[in-house]
Amino acid sequence: MYTSKREVLKLTQWEIKEHPEFFKDLDKLGKQELEIFFKKKNKIKENPLRLKHLSGGEHCYREPITPNIRLIYFLQGQTIWLLTIGRHDDAYKMYIRRLYAIKDRMARGEII
Repeated sequence: MYTSKREVLKLTQWEIKEHPEFFKDLDKLGKQELEIFFKKKNKIKENPLRLKHLSGGEHCYREPITPNIRLIYFLQGQTIWLLTIGRHDDAYKMYIRRLYAIKDRMARGEII
């Protein structure tokens, strides 16, 4: 029996971690946006390969929260790193910087 990569990822137990500045992003959201975020966060945990991969960062994905708010996350092993959430243009500008900050800390052995 063949199991596709997508099916294997659905069966994986995912751990969610946040970039240290991610909570500052959440503080800027309204109540309705936060409610949508928490629902989408659970869906991402069930199936992190929900949407298209982002260019510029390997294993990075986006999830629309509203027409103008995006959640951007990075998959590393069995961990989903929440990088940024915010206005469309701001989120795309911020995610590369945060992605490389996390990768740098991993390379130095500061985070697993």
